[in-house]
Amino acid sequence: MNQSLLYEISSVMAQATATGLFVSRGTAQAPDGQVGPSGAPSGTWADVAGLVDIPCMDAPATETSVDVTELKSLAEIMARNCRHVLLDRRYPTLEAGWRAGWRWLMDGIYYDILGAEPDSQDQMTRMELQEVTV
Repeated sequence: MNQSLLYEISSVMAQATATGLFVSRGTAQAPDGQVGPSGAPSGTWADVAGLVDIPCMDAPATETSVDVTELKSLAEIMARNCRHVLLDRRYPTLEAGWRAGWRWLMDGIYYDILGAEPDSQDQMTRMELQEVTV
């Protein structure tokens, strides 16, 4: 007797996607790694292959969301807008790559990615984002 719930879980995720909850679109972007004459980063970003125009659901961040391990110092922040975002499926590349300073472009707004992790059933990726205006 097979008591695995994987089939049921995958069908529930397909149903969740079909509901239309994922109304936002997001793209991961990575810095180009170049520096200008002053030694400061160039400020040029490139879309990360395979992580472009991803359906996602945007929500305000709460105290019980993704465990964030990176914080921006107060000197870097003038305005703060944190978001909790659920992607339409699991993106392991994003879960690993955000630590390289990637950002997320969602609905015309740029966010720093503070954390990314899979959900408890390894079906979707969720992220904690921070809009920063300097």
